[in-house]
This record gives sequence, C-alpha cells and structure tokens, in this order.
Amino acid sequence: MSVRSSDDRLYNYTLKHDTEVIKQQTDKRRDRMLSKQHAAQVELANMEEQAKVIIGRYGAPTILYPAYLNFCREAWKKSKRFHGQTAAKEVMVIEDKWVARELKREVLEALRKELLTVEDVA
Repeated sequence: MSVRSSDDRLYNYTLKHDTEVIKQQTDKRRDRMLSKQHAAQVELANMEEQAKVIIGRYGAPTILYPAYLNFCREAWKKSKRFHGQTAAKEVMVIEDKWVARELKREVLEALRKELLTVEDVA
C-alpha cells in the first residue's frame, strides 16, 4: 500500500478549499437552502405558539416561558434528527435535564406528548 506524499496531500487540500469553487457550489444551492430554512422557521414559530398555549394551560409563571420554550426547541431539533425509540430516548434525556433545572415534569410531558408527539420510552 502506497502512502501519499505531503505534496499530494497539500495539492488536494488546496483544491478542496478553493474559495471560488466553494462559492459556486453555495450559489447553486442557495435557493434550496433558503426555502428549507424558511420552512423550518415557519414550523418552529408555529410550534412555539402552540407551546405557549400548552404552558399557559398548566399555569406556569410567565418568567419560566423562555425555559419551557428552550426545552421545546431542543426536543424539536432532536425529533427532527432521530426517529422512533432513539428520538424518544433523546427527548427523555432533555426532559430530565430541564426537570433538574426545576421545570415541572407534567408540563414537559404535556409538551412532549401533545406538541412533539414523542411518547414514553417502552
């Protein structure tokens, strides 16, 4: 097995990090990237509005709303990346973290089940 020389490695590194090529690739992807980001932001904003309703139903103090919304954002991100039991376990870890930060588990569970549709781990 041959080993690439340092000159070959440097040449390949230079090609891979050519700023003009990177700009061309980014320009080609820009419209799709923007539309995906827009859709995600709309979904996130809608989720936050629904979360406020659920949080309000439990009578949580308004000063804690940002913390509950942070839980929602964090769990939402995990639920987009993972599915099934893996997502459920990841969200449960996040829930435990926020319970340790003195948020009420019943509110977090309601947000998880109603908003994020992540059920308990079996």
